[in-house]
Amino acid sequence: MLELTPKTRLLLEYLKDLFRQAGIRAYFAIAVLIGMGLTQGIGLLMLIPFLQLIGIGDSAPEGIVAIIGKIWHSSGLPLSLPMVLVVYVGIVSLYAVTQRWSTILNSKLSHAFTRKLRDDLFTSMTRVQWLRFIQIRGSDINHVMTSNLTTIDNGTYGLFALISTIFVVIVHVGIAMMLSFPLTCVAIVSSGLLLLVLRPLNRRSYELGEEWRQTMASLFGVLMEHLAGMKVAKSFGAEDRHIRSFCSLSGNLEQQANRFAGILSSTGMYYEIGGVVVVSVFFLVGVQILEIPVSRLLIMIFLFASLVPMFSWMQRTWQGTLNMLPAYRAVLEMLEKFHTAEEPQTYGQVDPIELETGVEFRGVCFKYVKEHGDFVLDHMDLFIRARETTVILGPSGGGKSTFADLLIGLLTPDVGKVLVDGKPLEGSVLHSWRRSVGYVPQESLLFHETLQENMRWASPGSSDQDIWNALQMASAADFVKALPEGLMTIVGDRGVRLSGGQRQRISLARALLRKPTLLLLDEATSNLDAENEQRIIQAMQELRGKMTVVFISHRESVVECADRVVVIEGGRALVHT
Repeated sequence: MLELTPKTRLLLEYLKDLFRQAGIRAYFAIAVLIGMGLTQGIGLLMLIPFLQLIGIGDSAPEGIVAIIGKIWHSSGLPLSLPMVLVVYVGIVSLYAVTQRWSTILNSKLSHAFTRKLRDDLFTSMTRVQWLRFIQIRGSDINHVMTSNLTTIDNGTYGLFALISTIFVVIVHVGIAMMLSFPLTCVAIVSSGLLLLVLRPLNRRSYELGEEWRQTMASLFGVLMEHLAGMKVAKSFGAEDRHIRSFCSLSGNLEQQANRFAGILSSTGMYYEIGGVVVVSVFFLVGVQILEIPVSRLLIMIFLFASLVPMFSWMQRTWQGTLNMLPAYRAVLEMLEKFHTAEEPQTYGQVDPIELETGVEFRGVCFKYVKEHGDFVLDHMDLFIRARETTVILGPSGGGKSTFADLLIGLLTPDVGKVLVDGKPLEGSVLHSWRRSVGYVPQESLLFHETLQENMRWASPGSSDQDIWNALQMASAADFVKALPEGLMTIVGDRGVRLSGGQRQRISLARALLRKPTLLLLDEATSNLDAENEQRIIQAMQELRGKMTVVFISHRESVVECADRVVVIEGGRALVHT
């Protein structure tokens, strides 16, 4: 049994996915392509009566020439130059209309295929377990979702165009065989030899596609790292280091693009030279050996003269398809990575949990590197009482952030359990619990939208009055009212138009808008000055006894709003009050 190469298996998988996604539209597209090829073929055959009218026809019509003559006479149409030209124009117009339909349909099919991949990628990404997600480079995801999908979109459109050209070529070759089978065989063998000569260029196109994908991934990595760390890079005066890395990779991309352009231009050159050789041999054999009548020979020369650029274009498009396959493989690999790390999904309505007794950590152990390394949390036992404010203190690296991620269900213990009102935090309880938590991180996440839209991001159905109530609870209503456009103020990228304290109070108000069962503040005041920190603490004082609050900090100043203080150090919890 013939063993398929990895490239061939990837190509077959791509075609299978493409036609499965296209469904019945793919077969309709093929029908249109066949119609387009036949229409152009009939238009070419119309040259025969045209040649007869101008005196270049066969003296004794035979074969396809005789058949066309009979069809024409049976139609009742007069064999006059105006009538032949009218029919010829009509057929060519029909071909042009069919070609337009084909182009639009091919575009729709390629864009639909790319959209399906994009949607699947994003959907799968949103469902990945948090621990697995943070282990994937953000630049790799960005690269796959943008550059690779664009490459696939272009390659898929080219493939459909290639299929349409193949049908046109088949019709051309069929007509040529009806005119002269031996001469057509000479042309096919010559073209086959040319394809063998160009086969190494196809392999190189695939290899260059893989090199391009890897270099683009590295380029995205450098770009994303600099965007994330630009402030640090500037403070260290290290911009030149990023510039050198970026420019080096950019230069590699330029070289790879030039090499691929060289492959395409070489293909065109070989087909130009080879085409002239084939037509010359074709003419020599037709005239001196086979003695083909002039009218048929002229049509066949016209046929194969138009086929040579078609073959050249098909070869270059095929090389583009091979160049695209590594990008498709990267998308499949990312999808597989997402699917294997996907969280169990729940279906139907998910209702929030009304916390009655509290959240218990029972013998919880967790480490990020499962194969080796120490536990970040080591047999932690802790009970968070409902409707109390618990302040979590501890040094950096003591496990506070890991505790927070376990508390809201982003991480799963390696040993032990997290219990919500006595029920394990897993399955349907996990999804309900996430609907019940209001989370305020250290770095407030605001979008380049209005304050109103930023607030409703956490609770889309909230009214303006609900928003103002949440702002009031977070000690943010006064400064929002003072803004020129109030709730309709656009906060800028990451909230850059607001101060740090204002952003953090908006983030707190957004969490409160959800009316959460548990409010978690993870180092929410660590970047604030004493005045803004006091505002947050005052807001927490107002919430005492009304909801369950967990306030994680390394500042002891937040203790004044606590019902109970817990110190996490060395992966364990020590209750102080």
